Amino acid sequence: MTYDAINRGTYERKELTGTYVQANLHIPEVLIFVKYRDEIAGKRVLDVGCGAGRTAVFLSRWTERYTALDYSSQMLERARRWLPDVTFVQCDARDMKDFGDGSFDVVFFANNGFDSLDHEGRLRALAEIRRVLAPGGHFFFSSHNRDHRDARLQPTLRFTFDPFMMVRRLVRFHRCVRNHRRNSAFERDEREYAIVNDRSHNYSLITYYMTIPDQVAQLRANGFETVEVYNLDGENLPLDGVDTGSGWLSYVARRLEG
Repeated sequence: MTYDAINRGTYERKELTGTYVQANLHIPEVLIFVKYRDEIAGKRVLDVGCGAGRTAVFLSRWTERYTALDYSSQMLERARRWLPDVTFVQCDARDMKDFGDGSFDVVFFANNGFDSLDHEGRLRALAEIRRVLAPGGHFFFSSHNRDHRDARLQPTLRFTFDPFMMVRRLVRFHRCVRNHRRNSAFERDEREYAIVNDRSHNYSLITYYMTIPDQVAQLRANGFETVEVYNLDGENLPLDGVDTGSGWLSYVARRLEG
């Protein structure tokens, strides 16, 4: 199995899609939606990695020029059932050739979907996002935080005196250990990023992690200016800051000219 096949396979699990059918926003997303409403409403919006349609519920109401895409057919099937009036497109962020240069004013990549790509894929996706985004357009995304204190938790088994609950926990623990044993082979610690098999979906994903300064530098190197960074509590963080309490961070970036 390859890195990409493992992550894609996880998102193609039909039973998993139901966990993404929810009409809610995280605190930093609410703040971003309110603060940047004028930059979003009525504009050409691309929602990358839309999953089962969580952000589509809101964004599709703000503009008639809304496009949602995901590479998972199962996620899109669930999204289409939930939101039949919204057009969803199966497409990979690393290759968006069906969209012309400067086709969108705003690009979203929410819920850490960006982190399912390996390093080379992430850079290809950044290049594609920059290409389809008009100069000066905004790129909103969330990404896992390498400084988070629990980024590398190992599978653990918590005991209970409830025998039925204990059986369920044993089954889940066995699944976590099996997945982690397979996926930990892909883990890497590079200077500017880390690849971590974290606890998401019972350790079934391989996830990209960065610190804030390294993410800012990566954006700059690929034609974006970082405007703001929020932690999970909605606190606006300095661009050279550290936050150990948030598993992921929300970024506001702007496409540079040229």
